[in-house]
This record gives sequence, structure tokens and C-alpha cells, in this order.
Amino acid sequence: MTLEALSIVIYAILIFGAVAVQASYAALTAGLAFGFSNRETTQPGLGPAGARIDKALGNLKEGAVMYLPLALLAVSLDISNSWTWGAALVTILSRLVYVPVFYFGIPVMRTLVWVPSFAAIPALAVGIVMGAP
Repeated sequence: MTLEALSIVIYAILIFGAVAVQASYAALTAGLAFGFSNRETTQPGLGPAGARIDKALGNLKEGAVMYLPLALLAVSLDISNSWTWGAALVTILSRLVYVPVFYFGIPVMRTLVWVPSFAAIPALAVGIVMGAP
């Protein structure tokens, strides 16, 4: 399995884990009744930590919308070069650090570990264009 393909799997696991953290936090702070509700009301007891958990998940999903189609394209076209490999590595390492940094609310560090994953998206696109037949 290429690193590009593995990055897709790892990204999916990251999102799954973030959803599990969000659901667990909601159950602990808002109660199971809220978890089983239709969620028409604002989550009680969300607080700053809950807001960061929600925002971290939202950011992971936003990044996935940009990263995953390109990674899937690279894998489906069997393109793996230094650009695509590097973009996959940077994305996964950056995201693995980003999520806990966001959870713990470390302001400057959050942006510093986010920037590489954002920059990896056009790098991945460049790698695909360079490797396309």
C-alpha cells in the first residue's frame, strides 16, 4: 500500500475518532437524553472544550473535502512521486498533531500545525499533474 493510500485510511480513522470524542463529550456533558434527541436545541453544557472539540471535527471535515478527492485521484491513477508522497506524509503528521493541540486549546501552536496540512493540498495537486500520463 502506498503512503498516499494509507493517508486516506488514517484520515478516515482520524475523523472517526473525532466523532467518537465529540459524541462521548456530548453524552458526558449534555446527557444521554440530548444524545438521543433530535438536536433542535443548543447542546447544554457545551463550554469552551466542547466548542473546540466541535471545531476540530469541523476542520477535519473541511480538510477532508479538499484532501481526500486528490488523494483518491492519485491512488486511482497509480501516481506516487515525491510530491504526492510528501503531501500525504505532511498531511497525516500535521493532522495527528493538530487534533490534540486544538482539543487542548493551544492557540499559536494550533495554527502552526495546521498550515503544513493546508499547504500539502496544492502540493498534492502538483504531484498529480506532474505524474499524470
